[in-house]
Amino acid sequence: MTVAKLGFRDVEGFDQMLIGNCGKLNSIAFTLQGGSMCLYSPVAGMAKTDAPLPAGQHIVSLIFAPNHYHNKGLKPYATLLPQVALVCSDIAKPRLQKQTGLNFAPLDMLQAVLPKNMKLLTPAGLKTGEVWLQVQQGSKVAWVVTDAFCGKSAPEGEVNTTPSMLGTFPKFGVKDARVFRDWVANQIAELPPTHLLPCHGPPVEHPDLGTKLIRLLADTL
Repeated sequence: MTVAKLGFRDVEGFDQMLIGNCGKLNSIAFTLQGGSMCLYSPVAGMAKTDAPLPAGQHIVSLIFAPNHYHNKGLKPYATLLPQVALVCSDIAKPRLQKQTGLNFAPLDMLQAVLPKNMKLLTPAGLKTGEVWLQVQQGSKVAWVVTDAFCGKSAPEGEVNTTPSMLGTFPKFGVKDARVFRDWVANQIAELPPTHLLPCHGPPVEHPDLGTKLIRLLADTL
């Protein structure tokens, strides 16, 4: 699976998801109950392009700010979509409001319209208010994450099989490494992911992705 250089494209294997790319940053769009879409971590650079939104009949009704650092794209997209509500976690809200001057609704607004195969995951042990999205379709399970994990560079057209981590994440994102590692391990034991859709770098796909993520955490935190 590759990321489009401009605009949004389908995420292979997941009917309700699109991924948009601008430089090394990604935004994920996913379908809600009723047919409208939510943007997870909109990218500022995409708002300035000719393809800032999913094409066709897709209507964006929510913008999801998934942690308090990913805020550069919020004002451009709030301007582009003035009637759209913004949501975030309670932990992320104070800094997001200070940085953007925007208003944010609680995650309950998003939770109420998530399809049955989607689930919000709130990692323990972090300090940025980061929230992930878990999507299950058949035997495939995707984790949409913000800064916790990223994708290593891969040649265009090749599937990325190795997850990585931003060098800044342990210092700026982690409050308690042991708690975070244990939380991730428990989530993997419950339902192991096969796909990683990060905000940084290419997507990652591997049948034993959960083991790779656990090893990555053991080596970096």
